[in-house]
Order: sequence, then C-alpha cells, then structure tokens
Amino acid sequence: MNPNYPDIAGRIAARLCRDALWSRGRCNWTADFSEDGGIAHGALGPNLYAGTSGIALFLARMASVTGERIFRLTADGALRQALEKLPEAGRGLYSGGLGIHYVAREMGRDIDEDAVIRQAAPARSALDVIAGSAGAIAALLYLRRGTRTTRLLEAAVQHGDLLLAEASKEETGWSWKATGVARNLTGFAHGAAGIGWALTELYAATQEGRFRTAALEAFRYERSCWNPAERNWPDFREAEPEYPVLWCHGATGIGFSRLRAWQILDDKELRAEALSALATVQKDLGSPGNYSLCHGEMGNADLLIHASQVLGDEAWLAPAQAAAEEGFERFERRRVPWPCGLPGANETPDLMLGLAGIGHFYLRMADPAQIPTVLLPVC
Repeated sequence: MNPNYPDIAGRIAARLCRDALWSRGRCNWTADFSEDGGIAHGALGPNLYAGTSGIALFLARMASVTGERIFRLTADGALRQALEKLPEAGRGLYSGGLGIHYVAREMGRDIDEDAVIRQAAPARSALDVIAGSAGAIAALLYLRRGTRTTRLLEAAVQHGDLLLAEASKEETGWSWKATGVARNLTGFAHGAAGIGWALTELYAATQEGRFRTAALEAFRYERSCWNPAERNWPDFREAEPEYPVLWCHGATGIGFSRLRAWQILDDKELRAEALSALATVQKDLGSPGNYSLCHGEMGNADLLIHASQVLGDEAWLAPAQAAAEEGFERFERRRVPWPCGLPGANETPDLMLGLAGIGHFYLRMADPAQIPTVLLPVC
C-alpha cells in the first residue's frame, strides 16, 4: 500500500479539527447544503450521514490509529454536540437518532437503553436503511452486543415484522413503497437491497425463518429488475429508469448487500449477483463526478476493498488502489479542493458526502483489516 494513505487521512482529519467551531465543550462545523433547489450554508445537524456524529466517527478512528490527542478531543466534542440533539427525528441508521447512539457505542460510550427504545419506535412511513426500519434493525442489532437484556433485539424484531407487513408481495418478489416514485425501488439506501440486507441480519440474530424468506424475496424482486445489457439494476426514481453505479442506488450498494447476504445464507445466486455488481463497479471506476462515499468514487472503491476481504481475493484491491492514487494525484498532492457529493457546492466536512468520508476511505485503504467500512455496518 502507498505510505501516503495514512498521511492523506491525517491531513484531512487535521483540517477538520482546525475548522471546528467550539462552544462549552462541544464542536460543530458549517457547510453548504441543498435547500429549495439551491445551495444554502449553515451549521451541521447531528446525524451520521451529514452531521457531527459522522465526523466524530472518522476522527475517533483516526485517534485510535494515530494516538493524536487533537483527533480524540475533537471527536469527543462532535459527539457531545450530536448527543445534545437527542432525541433526533428519524429511526434509521444514517439520518436518525439511532445512528448517533451507534457512533456513541463505537466510541466506547455506555448507552441509555430506555432512550434507544424510545428512539426506535417503528413508523409505517419510514422503512429504508437511511431513515427507517431497515436502518433501525442494523443499529439495534449492533447496540445489543454486550448487553444482558433482550429489549433491543425485541425492538429490532418489531421493525422486521413491520417490514414484512408493509411489503408489496408480487409474483416477482417483495418490494416496498417509497414516496414520490411510480415503482418500488431497488438499491441499498432506499430500496429492496438495503431492506433485504437488514432482514438477513435479523435472521442471523434470531434464526426466525420468516426473516430469511423475506430477505430472499427482496433479492428476488431485484433479480427480476436486472438489465443484462446495462449489467446493472435500474433506479426507478425517474420516469425513465437510470442505471447508476453508486452506494445509495445501483450496483455498488447492491453489491454490498449480496456479499453480506451470501456470507450469512450461503446462497450461490447471491454470490453470482455480487460478482456481477463488482464487475460493473470496477468498470465504472475512473470517471467520478465526485469522491464521496454515498454516490462517488470512494464509495465504489470501498466496495472493492470489502470484496477483497469477504471473497479472500486481494485482486479486488488493485482497482481500489488505482482510485485512491488518482484522487491523491488530482487533488491532495496539488492541494486543491476535493469534489464532494453535493453538486454545485463547496467542500463539505461530513461523512457520507464530504471530507470525513474521503479521509475515512484513505484510513481504510491504509489498513483494511483494522478499519471497517461505514457503508455496511457490522451488526
């Protein structure tokens, strides 16, 4: 591996620490964000996706690797800022309060189980990984580790049963309705792949067959949507389907879901679909619109790192390393701003769209065995 990778991650972490705004032991950042079709600027919220808890997670992992005190101090200040905002609207992992509890546990904090249960109350309006029940399942299964009670697992099962009740059960498989779209979505962030992954994790935790069946039905729905000519799954958010190669929509996130489901279920079709997704992602590398984790080059390259670990094949690391080298040469070496995930905006500091995510990618690239992906949290 390139010895520059830890240095790149460290420089990004140092910039985040430099730019933090402090008050009474807590810190935050300001950033551009999308508002009414334009770009506005303001303080970050607390969530994992684009808020202070996501930055805290990156800085905490940097601190554990480097021992740098300023990284730990700033991570702690960012987490305190996020915790001050609880309860946070939303039940999902990335845009809800459960994601903040997840980061707190990752950083070694004790959790208030009663507060987690209150935050986790299911709602029919939110079902996906980002904001709803699928993400809640992942967070609750992670948070239950090391506890002596069954309450968190029971809460996860409630979300799983809600997903089963809300599924559209058709001949082509099971899928879930999303607001403002004509056809039920594929993909990880908001569609069947992410929900199928969460149900697979719930099956692994409970051994309840209904969750295994539902997960396989979710993957069967996506299988019915596969386009051989595109070598990808369609994104149904627009009237005319598109075929993105992204974590949130398309081959990248679906690849993550299939690799994990294959690990748990040992289903040959899931492995074959994972390999199809990987081939599509590898082919797409090298022409990024941005370098974010959610819908940019680093998210795609992160899947290839993950594949090298799951499949035991280091050949997948080579294209990920090529993407890392390209980013280093084009931006970090020249000290020019990184293209982040919000079109028309400046650099942002956050995890899934901005600098914290880019820094996390280089930290992970430096030592994949030690630094887990944030794109498929381990339950």
